[in-house]
Formats: sequence, structure tokens, C-alpha cells
Amino acid sequence: MPAEATSLVQLISLVLAGLALLMGAYLLIIGRRPWRGEETEAVAPRVRLLGLSYILVFGSAMIQIVLQQRGLQGELLGGLMVLGGMIVIVVVFLEARASRKSARMEQSERVDRRLGNQ
Repeated sequence: MPAEATSLVQLISLVLAGLALLMGAYLLIIGRRPWRGEETEAVAPRVRLLGLSYILVFGSAMIQIVLQQRGLQGELLGGLMVLGGMIVIVVVFLEARASRKSARMEQSERVDRRLGNQ
């Protein structure tokens, strides 16, 4: 691959990783999910975990792109990326568990309303 094309791919990757890093910082610091709108509930810790995983994965990717580390340093950056990926898996598991619990509660409330109306 020509050097110009490699540079362009690296620049685009760096910009996208930077945007994801900002999103991770937003989730970690503010803790609200902007795609959910205004919620009055307390923020779930899994949202902050998601922000931390964004920072680990995309921060490590940015460092790797800029410095192009090899050897032990590259392995350590890869380990941070894997740790961030594992955090994402945990967050997805927690989110699925919370949605199942919410669905069960809604179904239980519907049944209670039906029984109460009879």
C-alpha cells in the first residue's frame, strides 16, 4: 500500500478514535446516555463502565496509531484494548439482565392490574 494511502487511513482512524474517546469521556464523567434523552432516574453504573471501556479501547488505539509501538509496549496496548472489550461484554450482559428484569416487572404489573379489575 502506498505511503499516502496508509497516512490517509491512519488519519481517518485517528479522527474516529478521537470522537469515540470524547464519547467515552462524556459517558464516564456525565454518565447519561445522550441517545436516551432526558432521564430523571439515577445513572446506572454500567453507563460509566461503558465510558471507561471506550477510553481504554480507543485511547489505546490512538496511541498505537500515533506511536506505532512494537514489542512489549504494543502488547500492553493490545492488553488495554482487550480489557476494554471485556468491559463492553460485561456492560452488554448487565444491560440485557436489566431489560429482562424490567420486562418481567411490566408483565407482573399488567397481570396485577388484570386481577385487580376482576
